[in-house]
Amino acid sequence: MRHPSTVQIAAVKRSVVRAGFSEPYHQVTFDLVSGGIPASQPVIWVHPALPDDDLVRVAHTFAWSRLDALTEAASRHVFSEEQIQALWEQVRPADFAAQ
Repeated sequence: MRHPSTVQIAAVKRSVVRAGFSEPYHQVTFDLVSGGIPASQPVIWVHPALPDDDLVRVAHTFAWSRLDALTEAASRHVFSEEQIQALWEQVRPADFAAQ
């Protein structure tokens, strides 16, 4: 069951204390929105030595890399589209059926 998804910047915080590091980092939080499902919010840390004008682009690049790795890892043991649809039809909650 695939749904349209978007990736949006939720927040950019500069010079944030990052646990385990002696210097502050920039923190970029993304909203991952998929078909009305509440957003996931991955946080990307960007070293302050990287060019400030490219902060968001660097964060997007790091996010892409991590999401790509997550996609590969998560796809190892997945149901086919037909299998997941059949499973969903068996367990569909009543509040979803009304929509």
